[in-house]
Amino acid sequence: MSTLFRGRRSRCAGPSSFSTNVLDASGRALRAAPLGGGAGRDASDPRSRRASTILGRPATHFRCIRSTTGGNMSAVNGHGGGGRTARGADSIGPAPMAWVRYSPGGTAAITDTEVETWAPRCRVAIFDAWESAAAERLKLISPAVTVLCRKDLATVDEAEPGPVYSSGVSPEQVRRNESWFAVDRAGDRVGWGDPPGRWQMRAWDPAYRDAWVSAVTAELEGSPFDGVLTVGDIEETPRLDLPLPDLGSTTQQREANDDLIAEAGGALRDIGKILVASVGDARRSPRRWAKLSAWGGVLEPAWLSTVGGRILDPGTARQQTERLSLAGPDAVPADPLVVVRTPVQADAPDADDLTGAGESMVRYGLAAYWVFGGGRGVYGASSPDGSRSHWIPEMAWDLGEPIQEPECVVNLWTRTFTKGRAVVNLASDGRRRRHVTLPSGYVLPDGSEPPTQMVLGAHEGLVLRRDF
Repeated sequence: MSTLFRGRRSRCAGPSSFSTNVLDASGRALRAAPLGGGAGRDASDPRSRRASTILGRPATHFRCIRSTTGGNMSAVNGHGGGGRTARGADSIGPAPMAWVRYSPGGTAAITDTEVETWAPRCRVAIFDAWESAAAERLKLISPAVTVLCRKDLATVDEAEPGPVYSSGVSPEQVRRNESWFAVDRAGDRVGWGDPPGRWQMRAWDPAYRDAWVSAVTAELEGSPFDGVLTVGDIEETPRLDLPLPDLGSTTQQREANDDLIAEAGGALRDIGKILVASVGDARRSPRRWAKLSAWGGVLEPAWLSTVGGRILDPGTARQQTERLSLAGPDAVPADPLVVVRTPVQADAPDADDLTGAGESMVRYGLAAYWVFGGGRGVYGASSPDGSRSHWIPEMAWDLGEPIQEPECVVNLWTRTFTKGRAVVNLASDGRRRRHVTLPSGYVLPDGSEPPTQMVLGAHEGLVLRRDF
């Protein structure tokens, strides 16, 4: 068979914008020729990997293949190795999963049954601050789990019963310090709700920040929590009608929040705790994402979507997935914790398990986590308000270390690991279904072998594990 070599601009959204394809005489793509040489080698051949690829870490570069036939697309094959697991087993973990479970307003408290169920599943757990009993029980069962409590940076809800609150300072404290309330141009307090019950605080006031740091540090010292997740950043709260009398821009508001995070992070570090900052739509501010990780880590609360719930298009999704990378000047260093969460509304309020579209969305986020993160950080899924934690069987699987870079065929991305394989279709157009050809040696959650070819629709993913 004669072959042709053709260089093409790739339509895949990724750092590599040019790739060389190996084509047969009919113009059909055979396999990718690495940009650094080695044309014709299999993707799993270690000689074809870029020198910058480090086994077990996300690749610095990504390679894209564009189909020239307009027909079915197949994921690039790879070959894994590694340890053994029984066919059809529930877990080859502990997998890098997060348990995000809030009890808004003190309702739907975490039960002992939930703790016992999730203890062997997760590496990180995030609760409300009043769930110290659940945190203590979880640490007793799984001492290695990192347990965080969430604290709001700049709002106070006076409807919370206490004595522990979601805010850093209590309603009683702010009533004694009227100057901490943010006021609008008419001199009225800024709040939300009907009637308003959650009030905006002046995080740009050093006195407020000092009180917030002191209260949270005192609350965390000696508690079962390993640290704090700060929430309520600009992208996660209603926008202020700026300017206010003493606040001119969102830039100033963001800088005030960053100052509070830094001050609290340093104080918590002094007592052996960490601070993880929730940064909504982190793709918009990659340098800030990296900077705020310095005190323990960062969390993306809306993985593959906006904070408002809109699923991202392929190009924007790739901007977000870059936040898992270890490469580049805006990358989070290796040590801080990186958490990504998919917010998925439950199919039914009283359903125990996800089905249909909800399950598909969790799988989509999980597959993208593996493809682009390579197992870095932890992945979680919950309802938007955090009152329900979501779980699918594939979340129990640790796929091991990546043995190739992510590969792309027109927004269909795939990556092979020592213990499994992940494929994700970032396409937004519902007509952009992709046919995925699967090699043998993988199994589905029920232990059965998948078909040799599967179809992934837009915003769908697939996670498989090796059948050793």
